[in-house]
Amino acid sequence: MKTQNTRTSFTGFFIIIFFFISILCACVNDKKEYTKNLDHFKNLIKDINVYFTDSTLENLAIDSYYTDDFIFYSYPSGHKKGVKTSKVDYINNLEQMKKMNMSINIGHSIYLPGINEESYDLDGSVRVYYGATISIDTNNVDFSGYQTINFEEGKISGIWAWADYGGVSNQLFQFVK
Repeated sequence: MKTQNTRTSFTGFFIIIFFFISILCACVNDKKEYTKNLDHFKNLIKDINVYFTDSTLENLAIDSYYTDDFIFYSYPSGHKKGVKTSKVDYINNLEQMKKMNMSINIGHSIYLPGINEESYDLDGSVRVYYGATISIDTNNVDFSGYQTINFEEGKISGIWAWADYGGVSNQLFQFVK
């Protein structure tokens, strides 16, 4: 009888240990994926910032950071469901800014792990609160924004961005007059 209880105790003990190890491994894997995706995104931001500060760069070589079907979602005034911008148009818009003697510098950032919208589990996505400056010649417009960045197989598949785009546009328009 005592042997039976001892076996049951050991079996229960091993089940509990296995359960906790499984949870720990899942958390470590989610953190590794988030860290890998965060590094990927930080490198993208660095490359964008360098592109705008290096006058010798004519093309913005960031295509490889994104999936082929990447979409940038923004939410300017008058578009409550947002505006979708394809990868090609997104990169072209940044290059066009530089050709118009504009630049953007993404400064301070606060990064947080993202969650799955249905399960609320960590999913490797990245959230970022950031401050940026858009410049035309020597005129600067500072603004803050928020983005969620989703990934597929290590590449950015979608960015949802919220900022006061109307306010930024109005201030930039004053400099272009």
